[in-house]
Amino acid sequence: MKKSQFIVEQPGFSDNTVLLYSTFSTSLIELEQNIYEEVFVNANFENCKDDVQALYEMGFLISSDEDEVKFLENLRMKTLEANESMPSYYIVCPTTGCNARCYYCFEKGAVQKRMDKKTAKAVAKYILEHHDPENLVIQWFGGEPLLEVETISYIIDYLHLHGVNFDSKIITNGYLLSDEVVEFAVNKWNVRIIQITIDALYEEYNRIKDYTYQNVNSFEIVMENIQRCLEAEICIRIRVNFNPLECDKAIKTVDYLKKRFGNDENFFVYLAPIDSDNIPPISNEFDSANQHPLITLIDAEKNFCSFGNYDKRVESESKYEDILRKYYLTPIPTSCYGGCESSLTIDSSGNIFNCHRMLGRKEYSSGSVFSGRVMNNIAKMYADPIIKDDDCNRCNLLPLCQGGCKYRAFTYGKEHACTMVKGAIKELIKRAAMEMSDG
Repeated sequence: MKKSQFIVEQPGFSDNTVLLYSTFSTSLIELEQNIYEEVFVNANFENCKDDVQALYEMGFLISSDEDEVKFLENLRMKTLEANESMPSYYIVCPTTGCNARCYYCFEKGAVQKRMDKKTAKAVAKYILEHHDPENLVIQWFGGEPLLEVETISYIIDYLHLHGVNFDSKIITNGYLLSDEVVEFAVNKWNVRIIQITIDALYEEYNRIKDYTYQNVNSFEIVMENIQRCLEAEICIRIRVNFNPLECDKAIKTVDYLKKRFGNDENFFVYLAPIDSDNIPPISNEFDSANQHPLITLIDAEKNFCSFGNYDKRVESESKYEDILRKYYLTPIPTSCYGGCESSLTIDSSGNIFNCHRMLGRKEYSSGSVFSGRVMNNIAKMYADPIIKDDDCNRCNLLPLCQGGCKYRAFTYGKEHACTMVKGAIKELIKRAAMEMSDG
């Protein structure tokens, strides 16, 4: 028998206790100091057999021959294998052009190109011939996809003509959500969700977006467009990108959105840290701060929104699991579905990508709708379940990130790929434990 690698330890709520959380099994326990030292420090399993058995069943202790890292590797492999079906999720980019010029955009430097009619037909035909007939979602992405309403309609008309059933999502800055577009979205495009990015308020929003239009109140136009979509009963998902060093901006934005739209059941907000060479990753500990930015934002959002684009209002059957999800302490089967056959991204030139964040850079593509999907080096990198970084394989948070985002590691460095809770993990565990004990 031996100690599990995936334990986070810290002082408990009493003077002589230790709080333990397993990121592998999700067990959480407050243990008396003397038992902790006997079992985990001295590895003396004979003097407290009942406690040892309980700790084994909870996953804090494991069999001597058990390889937890290998288990996670196999889990990632099985997840990839389980998603080898015909593609059910397509991200389609009808243009890499945009009517906004956000300073942090990951597509900065990419070639701006509209999808022509020949490519649009090839995209529609590719989806028709390769999609999962049981389940199909098309996400319209950009650039700003609503600059190309006719292209979206052309592809959708082609699929409707051939009897293809699907749902749509749109990722947009929201400026072009006119009455006509909303009508298309509801009655023609089968849109279920529209995601809009709102990073600040009023003039600060206008400055960050830096729209190409002159002498307009862009912020209020987008707010009115959000209301238009909600009145049409479209689910609106707001993404608030934030700099960890400027939490106040995100807090004010969330507070405003809550007051203006928070009573609508179709309105949901999530927070996302900005990825940039010039901004520290949220996974840092932020030693100089009185409180970690993640904790500051959790305190401020008061259960209204979440981190990551899942709706935290959706409860599971277990209160224990809900609390772990609330504090982002649940393990995941893989860090990225970019290596799965069941999803792909298509840019405005018809190039196929494993990850939407590679859009517009043909050198990172893995085939095209004209020639088909190929297993080249970039595709192999995404499909590789083996983590080669020793620091990752030794980390006690590995079950929470499974090696982290491959694009972020590739582009900004591995510290940006870490799970966002890394720098605040102990405080999150402590809060989860307190909430469980109160219940």
